[in-house]
Amino acid sequence: MRKTKILICSSEVGAGKRGASLGPDAVRLSAVNLLFNIFERLPTEEIKIKKINKFSPENKSAKYIKMIIQVQRKIARKMAEAQKEGYTTLIFSGDHSNGAGFISGMREAYPDKKIGVIWIDAHGDLHSPYTSPSGNMHGMPVAIILCIDNKENQTRRPKPEVIKNWDRLKQTGLLHISPKIHPEDIVFIGIRDLEAQEWAVIKSNNIKYFSPKEIEKQGIAKVIKKTEEHFADYDVLYVSFDVDSLDPSISKGTGTPVPDGLSMDDAKKLLKAFYAMPNFKALEVTEVNPLLDSENKMATAVVKILREAISFY
Repeated sequence: MRKTKILICSSEVGAGKRGASLGPDAVRLSAVNLLFNIFERLPTEEIKIKKINKFSPENKSAKYIKMIIQVQRKIARKMAEAQKEGYTTLIFSGDHSNGAGFISGMREAYPDKKIGVIWIDAHGDLHSPYTSPSGNMHGMPVAIILCIDNKENQTRRPKPEVIKNWDRLKQTGLLHISPKIHPEDIVFIGIRDLEAQEWAVIKSNNIKYFSPKEIEKQGIAKVIKKTEEHFADYDVLYVSFDVDSLDPSISKGTGTPVPDGLSMDDAKKLLKAFYAMPNFKALEVTEVNPLLDSENKMATAVVKILREAISFY
């Protein structure tokens, strides 16, 4: 049985809508209600962050980037510590920008290992300050870890200060390793709402992905098998599960719901299969927003998925 530790970072500074900072507590409440109280049975650490209401966006091309640098440094340090102590990590995060910090910590812990990332999401999160239409940094974590600017598809002209901070962000971690992974080290599952600039990155770098059409055509079992085969020779596997990968018919309790998403059953099968892989080291659950929900449906769905897919103790 794996030794597992829960890490919580409730920062929502990268999101365009407020409320994701309440997501981890919403999941905790549902876990108690559904008698799956892993927060009491597993060692749990909350990564302390400053509250967003003391800050302003400052830059439209990369909102709150200074604060996000601070948050991701803390995340990376705590993640690296947990991995070096031999834990697999179960992560409950506010918004998806935090994912770059957790993967930076993974790279800090395993500087010479082959790290694979499974990104289960409706979105590609491949924007940069040069391309983002919103400037919300929860749309940028994959670009951060891949160290991709995408200037060839540039639609914005970031200020020099933003460019400087963006370069600092890509080097998060004590070893300043950049990029954290390479395009062949990531597989997207469920992506369906990407801008042209993001699709250009995927196509030009030959990044592997399974859209809803591909999942429907091939079946979830084949998607799982192909993903397992892709990462079979990797030393470390990180799984990121954005709840907007789920179909909005399950719940609208996330900042950017998109139709044609995963079913509950498909999500359970994916997480169960990837958790069982011998190189699995971390699962991140992110973007639960109870302020956009009713009756805490999204957090409840998450707990049901975890309870049936994974055994943490």
